[in-house]
Amino acid sequence: MNFKVVLFLIGNLLMILGGCLIAPLLVAYYFHTQGSTDLNEVFAFGTSASISIILGFILRYMFKHKDIELKHREGFAVVSLSWVAMTLIGMLPYLFTGATGTITNAFFETISGFTTTGASIFPQVEVIPPGLQFWRCMTQWLGGMGISVLSVALLPALGAGGYRMLKAEAPGGAVYERDKPRITDAAKELWWLYILLSFFAFAFYRLAGMTTYDAICHAFTTLSTGGFSSHSESAAYFSAEIQWLMIIFMFLAGINFTLHARLIRFKVRSALSNPELQLYTGLILLVAIVSCIEINDYEELETFESVLRASLFQVLSVVTTTGFATENFDLWPPLIRYMLLLLMFFGGCMGSTAGGMKMARILIYVKSLLRELHRPIFPHAVRPLRVGKRVLENTIVTNVMAFGLVFMAAFVAGSLVMAAAGYDIVTATSASVAALGNIGPGLGQVGPNANWAHLPDFAKWTMGFLMLLGRLELFSVLILFTPWLWRR
Repeated sequence: MNFKVVLFLIGNLLMILGGCLIAPLLVAYYFHTQGSTDLNEVFAFGTSASISIILGFILRYMFKHKDIELKHREGFAVVSLSWVAMTLIGMLPYLFTGATGTITNAFFETISGFTTTGASIFPQVEVIPPGLQFWRCMTQWLGGMGISVLSVALLPALGAGGYRMLKAEAPGGAVYERDKPRITDAAKELWWLYILLSFFAFAFYRLAGMTTYDAICHAFTTLSTGGFSSHSESAAYFSAEIQWLMIIFMFLAGINFTLHARLIRFKVRSALSNPELQLYTGLILLVAIVSCIEINDYEELETFESVLRASLFQVLSVVTTTGFATENFDLWPPLIRYMLLLLMFFGGCMGSTAGGMKMARILIYVKSLLRELHRPIFPHAVRPLRVGKRVLENTIVTNVMAFGLVFMAAFVAGSLVMAAAGYDIVTATSASVAALGNIGPGLGQVGPNANWAHLPDFAKWTMGFLMLLGRLELFSVLILFTPWLWRR
């Protein structure tokens, strides 16, 4: 392990993060000039940005490298440790403003933001100062595509090492193909697509009646599938037109970003024939239709449009792991609640900002099961496992199977911790999968109308670890605890 390279790159990431902290600093200063907040918030962000930039500069200067040789070990270490460093710096504004009160709460809110989980300890988010509210939403936007991906786009000196960082962080578990002359070009393309979709979300939200501030915050948290809102009522605060726009952008955010790139290049047939996209779309429609039938008599929804909108919104919010809410679906019929719980495991598409196990892995599990059922009848038949036109190598299938095993083991462990904290089985299991799948609201005492402040400290730290584990696709974090990573 080359610790100098690791610390040098973490220094670069901290400097980038410090630059990002200037945006909420300007927001806090603007609202201070309007008389909406005091100078304490401006001081909090100024201090946090200074600490991040200075610390990053020190690490960059002390461990300066001209030729960065980033191997697999260093790639995993940089990504996992940089997320820890980002969380430690990102929680400073919460502590300096006194908004969260304790280090545990500041850690939980920050890691929930960066991992785009959206679980919050705030019962009423309106009490959060505007600059901190902006930072809270911005952490989700940065974490959605990944600040490590941003660093690869901004640091061309990484060369082939950037490919290893991208594979280690991989938002949505994407495997970046080297189909471009430089891996930095691939990272730049991802971020430009992300920025473009975020801008369209902001523009449409603003035209539909949101304030500029709300439009920016919700564009951040929709495209990142994060779910933080500047209003305690979440998406229910806004009009039906805005909720339909959120449905569209949540759907787009749950799609593999490489498919967006194909659509921009007018490769429509290639994009629409993607089997993962077809499963993703079909499953959403199926559950939404069943939901419409089941909640048709739900007294708070008076028209077919409101029933359809509520069904589509909650199904998309759960399957894309965004976490917005327009209705308290914890009061819906048991069948719908159970289907929504299953969707929490599924998640969105590979290469999207959504969490969960991902639709591509579900496809591989189903195809593997069918192949094993076929094998006893035709023991000598050669039946390769295909997803679309691609024949999967055995190493990929093995990796997917191992991922599923570790995911379920982490889910069970998280459920046991919540049960040990005294929570009922519905709350315990849904909280565990909501944290691991980066979803946010669960069922029971962590439902869409509840918050996570009542969790004891040890449960908050455990759920925070599950959030990081799920965001970095399990292995990038668990590798840190193996002796093989640290051996020469």
